[in-house]
Amino acid sequence: MWRNRLEFADFRNLLLAGLLLRLAAPCSAAATAEEPRAGKVEFSDGKVLAGAISLSPGSELKLHVGNQLKVLALDRVLRIEMSPEKESLEQNYRFIEAGKAIKETQGRPYPVRFLTTRITLAGGQTITGHLYTTVLYVGGEENARKVILAAKQRGQEGEALESLVYPARITFDGAAKELPAQSRLSLKLPGVGPSAKMAALARGSLVQLEVKPAGPGEYLVASPLGKEAFLAVEEGRRIYVGWPRQSDEKLAALIRNAMSNSEDFFDRRTLLGVFRDEAGPDIYSLVLAVRAGKTTLEETRSQPWRLEVYRWKQEAEGPRVMLAAQGYFFRGLEARGGPVPSVELTERLWELEGVHAK
Repeated sequence: MWRNRLEFADFRNLLLAGLLLRLAAPCSAAATAEEPRAGKVEFSDGKVLAGAISLSPGSELKLHVGNQLKVLALDRVLRIEMSPEKESLEQNYRFIEAGKAIKETQGRPYPVRFLTTRITLAGGQTITGHLYTTVLYVGGEENARKVILAAKQRGQEGEALESLVYPARITFDGAAKELPAQSRLSLKLPGVGPSAKMAALARGSLVQLEVKPAGPGEYLVASPLGKEAFLAVEEGRRIYVGWPRQSDEKLAALIRNAMSNSEDFFDRRTLLGVFRDEAGPDIYSLVLAVRAGKTTLEETRSQPWRLEVYRWKQEAEGPRVMLAAQGYFFRGLEARGGPVPSVELTERLWELEGVHAK
């Protein structure tokens, strides 16, 4: 198990102890669950709420930065600061006559505020963007207070902007975990040459991480910001994917049924692997999605394909599952009826036996 191999981080500290770090080996819930952290929340009206701070179970810190989505682990965060980006008083209106642009206001003005969020990580690195609505809990299990972090606030008619109180600053006691910006990986996998392409997906959000070649068989992989990651390698017409050796036909049948009930541009989807995350309630599936039907492309290679990972949520009591996130490793185009790249699941990339970090 990777959690028993953290000694690799001693190799000049260039291995990110959180990237591929727990990349693959399933860990116990106790080993991977984010523990509450002591801290305080300071509100825009001056009030302060102190205690153990934790995320809502199963949620993550997601921040839109430009056109990118950043997903962070709470234990990497030093502080969170929210500030107004735009404030205004809006008013409802109605059109006086159908088909004409003449309108009149209705009711009383109401306040609207858009918030920007700056997150400071260990070491002083900052990330600024717009936060997905996130729920924090402050205090013990019996008296926990709910604090909502939102990118937009809307008040009631007649209210003033001052009435929209927001959490302006969240700080944590103690040091946050250090987080290098990237890790350097040297790939040693039988049958894979030094020019192979590597792709990585952050665990949970399935956001595709930036991977840059750094020499023959070596890659620089962007940090998943404290999350685990999935790996895949493309060599010619073959793709190797890190995946656990599990066989659960009942679970596979459940996912196949869920996929058959959902429409998609890709009309032929093959389930290649499925497993239940032992550290949480999620189910992950690996799918080769192909467009077999007609497309608008007129070239010989007109049929798109993608190698995707789906994350599913299963209802507490019952057989139904819901698609919660979707990401892909590689994609391409093939001729109609032609072969698509073959996919091989390997524990060498799952347990990192064939990947060495420098």
